[in-house]
Amino acid sequence: MYRCRNDADYTMEHMIGGVNAIMGYDPEDIIGNKVHSFVGLTHDDDKERVFATVDAAIERGEPWDMVYRMKHANGGVAWIRERGSAVFENGELSHLQGLVVSADEEVAAQADLEKLLNETQAANGEIIDLTKKITGSIRQLTMLAINARIEAARLGDDGRGFTIVAEEMKRLADQNAQWASIISKKMTQSNAST
Repeated sequence: MYRCRNDADYTMEHMIGGVNAIMGYDPEDIIGNKVHSFVGLTHDDDKERVFATVDAAIERGEPWDMVYRMKHANGGVAWIRERGSAVFENGELSHLQGLVVSADEEVAAQADLEKLLNETQAANGEIIDLTKKITGSIRQLTMLAINARIEAARLGDDGRGFTIVAEEMKRLADQNAQWASIISKKMTQSNAST
């Protein structure tokens, strides 16, 4: 938990909890910007977004909830989730307060999920392409069946063999069309649910 000023450094006035476990720093080194400022430990690529998110929440009179990176004492990066709010006294903003927890596992799980989703979508794309090819073949098979019926009608009794072939081709075309439709529907449902 923290309490800080709404200044350019988010100068910490009070910090308790797992600061050392999350970021590797002693809270005493951050409180009052003694050794490090909280903003100074915020990853450079995330600072602007953090300020914008907090400022927008204060303006709306709502709490904020965001995930961003902090510079870890070991030289690495620590993902954190911060939930905070502004505290007003006599209509004036007094301070900011909130809770910071580790988000390393949350971010890793999100990355794994996105990777799986991308792999699934790529596989689905291949299946959809194959379904389109099957549909194209079905159209050709249907045209051949129609042509065989026309030829059978033209030949009369001599064209009975064409009639049987035409009916079988039509049956296969209908069956393949049904299967292609089932695949396409399942893929659409799968993509909609992800």
